[in-house]
Order: sequence, then C-alpha cells, then structure tokens
Amino acid sequence: KNPRFLFPLYKKYSGDSAADWSVITYSQDTLFDYIANKLSDEQKRLITLTSKPVSKDVLDNYVNNDPKARADFYDRLSDVLAERTNVIETGLILPYIRLNDGKPYQIIPYKKGTNKVIVKTGSKYLSGKEGNELQYSDSLGDDEVFELVQVENNESGSFQFRLINKNGVSLSGDRHTSKFGTGERFYSEIRFDDKSNNEIHNWLVEWYPGKENERQKYDGAQFVADEKDSTKLIAKDSSGNVIKNSWVNQGSAYYFADAEGALLTGWQDIKGKTYYFDPSNGELATEKNKNGVRIEGKFYTFNDSGALQRSAWSKSGYDGRSYSDASGALIENGLREIDGEIYYFGGCVVLKDEIRLEDQNIILHFSDKGVLERVSNLNGEAISSGVNVKFDGKILAFNQDGSILKTGINKNANTIAYYSLEDGVSYTGWKMIDGKRYYFTNGLNDTFNNYKNIEGKRYYFHEDGSVNKAGFEKIDGKLYHFDNNGVAQTGWQTIDNKYYYFDENGAAKTGWFQVGGGYRPWPLAYGYLWYCAREDGSLYSDGWFKIDGKDYHFDQWGHKM
Repeated sequence: KNPRFLFPLYKKYSGDSAADWSVITYSQDTLFDYIANKLSDEQKRLITLTSKPVSKDVLDNYVNNDPKARADFYDRLSDVLAERTNVIETGLILPYIRLNDGKPYQIIPYKKGTNKVIVKTGSKYLSGKEGNELQYSDSLGDDEVFELVQVENNESGSFQFRLINKNGVSLSGDRHTSKFGTGERFYSEIRFDDKSNNEIHNWLVEWYPGKENERQKYDGAQFVADEKDSTKLIAKDSSGNVIKNSWVNQGSAYYFADAEGALLTGWQDIKGKTYYFDPSNGELATEKNKNGVRIEGKFYTFNDSGALQRSAWSKSGYDGRSYSDASGALIENGLREIDGEIYYFGGCVVLKDEIRLEDQNIILHFSDKGVLERVSNLNGEAISSGVNVKFDGKILAFNQDGSILKTGINKNANTIAYYSLEDGVSYTGWKMIDGKRYYFTNGLNDTFNNYKNIEGKRYYFHEDGSVNKAGFEKIDGKLYHFDNNGVAQTGWQTIDNKYYYFDENGAAKTGWFQVGGGYRPWPLAYGYLWYCAREDGSLYSDGWFKIDGKDYHFDQWGHKM
C-alpha cells in the first residue's frame, strides 16, 4: 500500500478520533480494509502498489521532472481527494455572462456532508485567487476548494448558487468579465447550464448537507415492463435511461427502483426505515392512501413520507388515539400496556369510558387520554383494600386506595413486588428491569444485602433487590452479559477475543442481523452491514462458514463479504 495516499484517506474517511496514532500502530492492510468500502475504484488503484516501492525522493523526482507524469498526477488528484462518484458536468452561467466560453466544468464534491467542491475543466482546476479575471491551476490547494452555497431561485424558478473562495469572496461578473471579486453591476448568482432543477436536486441529494433525507425527483419518469421478466416494472427517466437505487416520482406518488431499476413491491427497508409498496404497481403507501386499509390482514400507520410508524401514537378521527406496536401494526382490541401505562382498545382506538364489571362489583376508571387509573365499587365508592380484577383475560392489580399498581417494581416495607399486565401478580423467575436483574417468587422478593441460592447457583442481592453476577446469563430465552456491577452490557463488546452485539435492552443478537450507521469503537465499521451470530451470541468472523447449508465469507470484524 502507498502510505502517501493511504494515510490521508484513512484520516479523511475512518472517523477515527485517534487517526494519527492509528496510522502508526496498525498495519497498512488493516487501515486499508477499514476504509475500503468507502473508496472509489480510482482511490483503491492509487493506494494499492503494483510495483516495488520506491523512496519519496525517487517519486518526487519522477513527478517533478517528467511532464507527462506530473500532468497525470495532478489530473488524478481530484480522484483521490474528492468524491468522484458524485460529479456533475455542466456549463456555468452568471446573469450576464457564460463562463469558460461555454465549455463545461466538472463540479466535484470534496466530501459528503460538506458543501465544499472542486471545479475542474479539462486538466485545469478553477482557482479562487482574486484578481482581474478567473484563474486556473495545474495543482490542487486551498485556493482550489470552494463553498457551493444554494441561494434563492431566479424569477423563472431555476436553482442558483454562489461559489465562494477561502476568503469568503464570491465568483461574480458583469457582461464583460468574471472573477473572484466585486465590481459595479457585478452579480454572483450562478446557474447550471442545460441542467433541470430535478437533475441538480438529485445530484445534491447524494452529498449536500441538509439534503440527505430528501428524495430524488425526475421529469417525465416512465415505467415499462422488464424485458426479462414481464411481471416487473422498470423505471426510466425522460431520456430512456434506467433509474437505479433511487426514489422515483410520478405526480405526487412515489416508487423506489432497485439496483437493476425494477420497482420494489411489498415491505422494504430503505436507509433504516420501513416502507410498503403496492404489490400491483409499486406505489408507496403513505398516510393519505393506505392509513385505514388492511395490509396482509392488519392495519398500519404511515407518516406523510410513507415511513412505517412503530411504537407510536397517532390521531384517529376527531379526538381519538391509536397506537402502532413494535411491528407497526395498530392495536385493534383489548388491554395493552404501553410505556408503563395500561389502556383498553376497541376498533383500533383507545377507549375512555368507565367499564362496569357487575360480577366483580367493580368499575374501571380511565383518564381523558384512556389511561387506566383506578377502581371503585359499583356505587362509585373507593375500595378499602387491595384487589385483583379479572378482565380481558388479564389480572389488573390495584392498591388499597384504588390506584392501579405500578408496572414493574413496587416497594413495600420488607419486600419488593413485581407486576405487569402480561405477567400478572404471581410471576416466578428472572426479570430484566432498567438494566438490572431481579428474581421473584410469586411476584415477590424479600432478600436484600444477602446471598440466595437459586437453581443451584449462588447470587448476591443488593439493597434494592437486584442481583450482582458478572458474565453471561440466559433470561426469558435471551442471552445477556453482565459486568461486575450486575448491569447488562449493550452495543458492541469484545469478550474472550470474540465479538458480540447486545441490543438496547442487553439481549445478544443471534442469527443474521444489521446494525444502523453511526460511530462504533475501532475496529468495527461504519454503516449498514450484515453480521451473523451463533446461538451463543459470538459473531462468525475471519473465514468461510457453512450456515443453514450455505457457505458465507466474513472478514476479521464479522462483516459478511
């Protein structure tokens, strides 16, 4: 590997806060593997040596004294230092002058997530040096990196931008000249020649800050039958080009074209969100066209952009409320515990009216938001002792003042009691509550600051009744790992030289799974990648493995290759 290219690119793409230390500590192969999925083919070619390495002096002499080598080197610099995968080629126009005699420029984003660009024409780079006219350079420096700032559209609605140099000075001009500077009747609003707003918008969506959640738009997109499979529809733009890996609009309706250009149908996960596309034509389900319609036998709620709502409240009718469970399906009927509160649903909405249970001499009372709050006698009088009420196949537990027993742990003088709608009041076994482990017998625990033997094992119970035992434990069919304080570990963990991933509740992932983008400790990667864990939670890594009868290859960090 060529460290002169590898080290700067590692610092740029790794997100490693200790990059200066890492390039010294880790091998070049390790550094390259860590950023390989973020590099263009050209960047990989330049990093990977294909001949015997030579000294810095030899390379400098070659580039500086061989005109062809020097020209090739500077021409390739933008491939190495910028996002060459998101280049737009266009002429540039100020209000009264066409730049570069109408010849096109390449506008190259410097890095995804910033508004900095490099502007190139032929083998020359536009320079931001201030003077009486535009200047160009054979090489790249800070004078050749600009801010591209989108400004208000012109009177005809066309997108406009300003190109600003390192000193904050905009490219501007009048009818006769253009430069980085100011002048009488100079204007700085730049338009892209021969590019529609939608073409520019689709380019910006791929890299420009603040555009990452916007969708592509196309003028005159068409759907045609796939020549190889007539059951599929292929998306094409107005020029007949196949649209791939992109949102596609027709009027107000949206669709999504996959890597082959075929419209997706059914349930699909896109950039961490779940969507549903009509199986007949691929149209995206949204709040307007699918809410209130059964899909595969269930009701679902989508927001106005079509994303499935999970574990979320939504409005229903004039003042009704509905709730989507963790799968996204609306709760239709019955009792349900949500965020520690108990509700009663009917017809997909929360019911608020009191419920009389004549056979138990009880009235259930709900708040104006539908939360079950208390119980009374049929005559409305308060009860005088705690009571358990049977309703909808569940046990509802109430304190002696009539208030509902809190979900989770309830402290008494010499015991702690556990209650939940699903487990009732007599649960026996282990429970994870707020990251700590508890053990209950018939819903109670009276061991504090003492040891207790459970199923042949010795546990120590703290003052709050939680158990301290480091290591792995299987609870409710899920595997957890506890530190020395008895707290479940979450996220990525290395245990006995094996990788594990524990969800937000501390349960180890097993089987195939993905982890969303975001910073993760070195050396684990960034992005949406596939992993597979054994039944004991450890990741398959660094080799080939047969899983469910198929062979899969995983790199040293456990990413499926």
